[in-house]
Amino acid sequence: MSNLFYDLLLWTVPLVITFYTLSYAWWLWQQKQKRGAVGVAALALITALYPGFVLFFIHK
Repeated sequence: MSNLFYDLLLWTVPLVITFYTLSYAWWLWQQKQKRGAVGVAALALITALYPGFVLFFIHK
């Protein structure tokens, strides 16, 4: 059971960071800075997917 808690904790922090980063990308898009918005959204996507990669393919 503690392993499940540890995995959820590892997912929670990156998902909060991803949400914050995507909201910044949305703001950039509205400010007509489309190239920056796409770059920030890509960074947010990497932030969300990397913990999953580590948990499912490397850690276990």
